[in-house]
Amino acid sequence: MGILDEFPYPLQEPMAQELMRVMAGLYRTQREAELLTQPFGIDPLDIKPNLAPIELWHDLFLMLARIGKVRATVQAARDRAAGNPRVPFLDALLADKPAPISAQPLKQDGDPGFDDTVTSPEALLFFDDLTMPVGKVPNLIGTLTKMIAIAPAICLLRVENVFGEFFGTGFRISKDLLLTNHHVLFPKNTVAAKVQADFGFDIDANGASMAVTSLPGTAGTIRGEKPDDWAVLKVENMNPDWPVISLDEAPTPKVGDPAYILQHPNAQQKRLGFVRNTISDVDDGVVKYLTDTEPGSSGSPVFDARGRLIALHHAGGRPVEVAGKPPVAKNEGVRISRVLSRLRAGHILQ
Repeated sequence: MGILDEFPYPLQEPMAQELMRVMAGLYRTQREAELLTQPFGIDPLDIKPNLAPIELWHDLFLMLARIGKVRATVQAARDRAAGNPRVPFLDALLADKPAPISAQPLKQDGDPGFDDTVTSPEALLFFDDLTMPVGKVPNLIGTLTKMIAIAPAICLLRVENVFGEFFGTGFRISKDLLLTNHHVLFPKNTVAAKVQADFGFDIDANGASMAVTSLPGTAGTIRGEKPDDWAVLKVENMNPDWPVISLDEAPTPKVGDPAYILQHPNAQQKRLGFVRNTISDVDDGVVKYLTDTEPGSSGSPVFDARGRLIALHHAGGRPVEVAGKPPVAKNEGVRISRVLSRLRAGHILQ
């Protein structure tokens, strides 16, 4: 019997938590969730109002498990999700098979993690304007050109330990070293036994898949620190033509500045986060921004408009509607200056 048939819903299981994240991404509003679940016996009047998507699906799965309708609901969602990159995960669940999941811990009520509350001033930092002054176009072209040049340094990380298979993002910071999050290389607080770094998992200008170079990481070289959520891993035989991303070039980021993220969201082919890419808060330890991310983006590099590394992305907030704006999430990265100081203190980088 798989998790889709268990009662009560197994909230402690990583696959069950990932399903909540997937459904929260597919059905972000209460109305959308109601339309999906009502045919399976969920009364909309039983749903608490004004819940964030992840809390909404937390409650819905508890109710659906009580009436034995989790599997039917997931099957309906899968049937409507043709072409969505999370379909293979849903297929694995429906077949009662294991599947890789995001290494990012699921934020629950009472979680002491970062405050992802989006305030009205933050929601209004980005105006959802689909136009821009023509005079700024050359600057945008310059930024995107820089992102293209940097992109080969970013890889998808496929991680295994005793708890299963996980995924995240990493990037090259020296001849043979990758940087990512602690929670990516220590899923469920247990060090990885096996790591594969997939470089070139991308598409070309015509939309065709590119050839992937998959390199094994040396698990015995993993080092990291949980408080600032960073970890490194040695990977031999990286292409010398791939860029090495510098950790000591960026100035202090400022509220209102843009933040661009090269990432493998949901273990998809490489993507550039540039929607609502506005920094909303900065302190000595972290940078918060509205740039789009997903589970799997953990460990991604965060850049300024000149392509300088400013942060190590490590946490995604819950999408909420604020000030009449479309759902927006506040995400967080660890200041790269903070990570660099710890790498130097540990004699990992000079």
